[in-house]
Amino acid sequence: MLQAGYRHPMICIGLLTRYVPADSGAILDAGQGTGLVGEWLKILGYSEAAGFDVSEGMLEVARSRGVYDDLRKAALGERLPYEDGRFAACVSAGVFTIGHAKPEGVDELLRVVRPGGHLILTVKDKLYEESFEDYLDKLVAAGRCEVVEMTPSYISVPGQEGHSTSRALVLKVLGG
Repeated sequence: MLQAGYRHPMICIGLLTRYVPADSGAILDAGQGTGLVGEWLKILGYSEAAGFDVSEGMLEVARSRGVYDDLRKAALGERLPYEDGRFAACVSAGVFTIGHAKPEGVDELLRVVRPGGHLILTVKDKLYEESFEDYLDKLVAAGRCEVVEMTPSYISVPGQEGHSTSRALVLKVLGG
């Protein structure tokens, strides 16, 4: 995917470094896949990284990188196996897309990231327009989070036909 120019992980890491200092605490990689984000977290000095994925195969690949302190099998949309406020931030690259995680998956990410922490998510534009934007508006109106930044739409894998656009969001967790 990197050779094809896959952008989601790089964009998420860039946004994370903009808002979350490396000494802030544990970072959650939601839907960590092969563990690319975890590897970059370690390179950039984030000392504690946890990840979860629905796929045992992806967990095995991520485990082989040796960069996560905690890897678990879990799915967005279900209760996550972490205590409230456990993480300083959460990154979710390429997970909120059609046929994968639904907007309601954000609820658990908000629960496990401490107040004042950040969620950095990529969202497929089609999902954003169909349901994510309305769901996010409800979370903001309820005082659960605020939108700190939203990137312009971009192609996640440039040069490959048939790929639709996505955007990245930075949400600040409110409450406490």
